[in-house]
Amino acid sequence: MFDGLILAGGQSRRMRSADAPEADKGLMPWRGEPLAAHACRYLRAQGADAVWISANRHPEDYAAYGTVVRDDPDHAQCGPLAGVLAGLRRARSPWLFVLPVDVVRQPGDLAARLAAAARPDRPAYARTSDGPHPLCLMAHHDLADGLQAFLDAGGRQVQGWLRSCGAVAVDFSDADALINLNTPEDWDRWS
Repeated sequence: MFDGLILAGGQSRRMRSADAPEADKGLMPWRGEPLAAHACRYLRAQGADAVWISANRHPEDYAAYGTVVRDDPDHAQCGPLAGVLAGLRRARSPWLFVLPVDVVRQPGDLAARLAAAARPDRPAYARTSDGPHPLCLMAHHDLADGLQAFLDAGGRQVQGWLRSCGAVAVDFSDADALINLNTPEDWDRWS
């Protein structure tokens, strides 16, 4: 049993343009619906008991897809790990399956394989032939205190936190899996 967390709290800076100066990637339509809708459907299909969305802007829009959680004000400038911490603190299940809102082409067995590799004291994250996808991860709620200590000590790098708790990488060697839509060019290529 696990809850799902969609990370949609970023600023979407690389997606901004003269036509879209205030872009919010998770709400942008991709293949007919917002990315948040795709991510929510995927998490539910993977077996998530509840879907949480880390969103610091447009919470009323994201609420259509799951329960919105905001970063703790003390960690407002800590990047995506603040969203992970908020999800770990609020999840009802012992496990939290994390997925960035801009990751598409998810493997059908992502949650199952991450869950098989994770332990309460050791998260598991995805790696493809293109490199690590450290925010596609399965983490136990017991990791929340350690993550908070990492952030309170000034840590911000996701891979730094994963190294600090002995996280294991799970190989998904399909080069077309776990594609990030970070830029307008990515968006065009994978639409």
